[in-house]
Amino acid sequence: MKKVYKNVMLMLFFIIVFGQNLAANEQLELKKHFLKKIDEVILVVEDKKLSKDSRNGNIIKCLTPMFDFELMAKLSLGNKWKELSKENQDRFIALYVERMKQSYSSKIDAYKDEKVEVKKIDQSQEGRIAFVTDLVSKEQKLEIVYKFHKPKEKRSDKDNWLIYDVEILGVSILKTDIAQFKEFLQTKSITELMDALSKQS
Repeated sequence: MKKVYKNVMLMLFFIIVFGQNLAANEQLELKKHFLKKIDEVILVVEDKKLSKDSRNGNIIKCLTPMFDFELMAKLSLGNKWKELSKENQDRFIALYVERMKQSYSSKIDAYKDEKVEVKKIDQSQEGRIAFVTDLVSKEQKLEIVYKFHKPKEKRSDKDNWLIYDVEILGVSILKTDIAQFKEFLQTKSITELMDALSKQS
């Protein structure tokens, strides 16, 4: 009986260790991929031969497979999402994606030789990983947290792990959108919200 118990405990130990190794390897691969994408973006930013529109277009093309803009759009509306028809859901996603792209493009203009350093990786639950990073410049360090999730089904145009939220100095982009849209929708309709987003694009 003791031998059986010992063998079972030994098997459990190997399963736990093997699972931890798999998780660590997956984190390492994601970290490499993430930093590679950052390096690709920096190369584009530093290419002085590109026009502003070409530069921004190349950067968005590079980053889009890593972001789950569709999920962000859905979460930003909360329960209101279910009130939309399929046609309006598609329209809202398109407007939200365009808004995010323009927001990111505008921030590129402020780039001044900063470097991204991953200082911590949190994986509190299966299918969720957070990269706690520092955006390092000569003057300061800016903490940015990139939150990833792993979709159950892999999409051909997307990476295995996708960013669904970004926190800058503790402020969540997704939560900010949720709060802004919720306030807007207290006095106006979803159609009016989409019209407002359309004017920003």
